[in-house]
Amino acid sequence: MKRIVQKILITGLIAFVCSGAGYKGKLPDIKSEFEYQRHEPEMTRPLFNHNHEETKNLKLAPAPKDNKTYIDIIMKKEPNSPYLDDINDVIKILEKMQDCIATDNEVQRFNALASALIDNADFMQARYKDKPEEHYVSFKSIMKISSRARAVASLRCEAEIYVKYLPYQNEGQAYSKENVQKQVDYFSKDIEDTLKVLRAAN
Repeated sequence: MKRIVQKILITGLIAFVCSGAGYKGKLPDIKSEFEYQRHEPEMTRPLFNHNHEETKNLKLAPAPKDNKTYIDIIMKKEPNSPYLDDINDVIKILEKMQDCIATDNEVQRFNALASALIDNADFMQARYKDKPEEHYVSFKSIMKISSRARAVASLRCEAEIYVKYLPYQNEGQAYSKENVQKQVDYFSKDIEDTLKVLRAAN
């Protein structure tokens, strides 16, 4: 009896499924969701044409270097550091000292320039104390030339005073015109060497 009932239920279930009973609504079209799978990806194209011949033959307008606006704005350099400004001030003084020695070599003018150089060196020494600039070759060169300028200026000043009263022997020999000029010549060479160092720092 049970087997007969089971067969009837199974037969009825198969007939129900095959008859199309169930969801009778319209199913959504999902083909578009998978459309990308049906196409091969396109080859990417370069954004630029890497034609070296065209690049080589490309004529560009020259930079307007004579145009003040271009120079002042487009090619404007970074402002100098305070240290470089100080160096440039010393360079100007040394160049004037060179000119003084090469022309009239007048003692008063020479000593005035020497005084300006010493003042600048003293200012830099105080300004850059315990700072990295204190160890720069240019900084040490300025201190050295300043010390030499002080010595030569003192010698020339003293020679103007004492040469008339001291004989050209012993102490008086140091104030002779020959010795003073020799020291000035040595100093002129020191100026030249110092200027090379300072200009290289720029």
